[in-house]
Amino acid sequence: MAVVLEFDASVANAVRQALGANAAILTDASEVAAHVRDSGDPLVIIGPSVDAGVAARVTEQACRVHPSVGVIWLRRRVDTTTVLEAIRAGASDVVGESDLPSLVAASQRVMAKASSQAAGVGGSTSHGTVTAVFASKGGCGKTSLATNLAALLANELNQKVCLLDLDLESGDVQLLMNLKQGRCITDLVCLAGSLDSASLHTAFLEHSSGAAVMAAPKRPEEAAEISPELVTRIVEIACADFDHVIIDCPPYATEHVLSVLDLADHLALICTPDAASVKNTALALEMLDELNFAGTISLIINKAGERVGITTADIAHALNFEVAAEIPASLDMPTATNSGKLLSLADPRHPISAALRGWAQGINSPAPALATSELHVVSAPERAPAKRSLLKLKRVSTA
Repeated sequence: MAVVLEFDASVANAVRQALGANAAILTDASEVAAHVRDSGDPLVIIGPSVDAGVAARVTEQACRVHPSVGVIWLRRRVDTTTVLEAIRAGASDVVGESDLPSLVAASQRVMAKASSQAAGVGGSTSHGTVTAVFASKGGCGKTSLATNLAALLANELNQKVCLLDLDLESGDVQLLMNLKQGRCITDLVCLAGSLDSASLHTAFLEHSSGAAVMAAPKRPEEAAEISPELVTRIVEIACADFDHVIIDCPPYATEHVLSVLDLADHLALICTPDAASVKNTALALEMLDELNFAGTISLIINKAGERVGITTADIAHALNFEVAAEIPASLDMPTATNSGKLLSLADPRHPISAALRGWAQGINSPAPALATSELHVVSAPERAPAKRSLLKLKRVSTA
């Protein structure tokens, strides 16, 4: 079921024991691709003693002979450079060599995906639209946009909407929606193995718009109790119960974010007209372009129109990427938030509400990224061929 490439026998045996499954241990990198081709094993684990260059070459070869194979790198040090190198080669995950629980979790995701593909899962079953809202820098107004988007979909478009706060250590969805502290995602930890629709709904907070809100843990230290598998299960069940599942992601990639992106239909990438945000968004797009996320992406410019020397057209040109929507800058947004209100509900005719409404209508249409009459699209300059707003992605990692 798996193949482990590792030169240290004790490490290889520890990995095999952690997986609790049949695993072939190889010590010759040149044998991995042939083994994967002949055995059809869906999982390759490359151990920490394998040089990064060799690991990258083995990963590329394995993916070439078995396109759906999942490759996990075990590394002595996990940093941005290592993650980028692994992902560019085609790896699914990078895990610290001593973090065996994370290795097991990553392996289970690979195996579950392989089982689903073998069973032909994912054909005709009805499925709510999953929209992940992500910004590669804090302070972009991501949570404000996610909460207003969910409220518009529920209140004006009469959709059944679930909003999940995935910023597990410092999520503010509950605060911005002016909901009293109560149930949250932590309440589902004890039910992880038997979570179903009925138990899922006991953990929701109800917003006046009609949206169901899954709040982040009450205390930052409780985030460690939330596994990526639990998040995956929550989203899977919510998809069957709601028309839309909106996920407010943290401004960095975590295992939880990666697990969500495996299920997401649409990724909204939020950028603001400041140099740091544009730079980080460029890095995110560079990574997204090299990864393999099966959904669509739309670039949303928040606080557009501020006279700070950077326009939306400048951003489109700098990123060589089509802008799907502009959310105008206005102090009315933070003012409404500080008053415990959502601007889209408090002032439906406000320009920000109109822009958000166009975005919501686009997401609610059969083809989510198609622009509506209210969804403003800014193309990158003709001198540089623009990438499409519906960019086919792999997985996102900005860690």
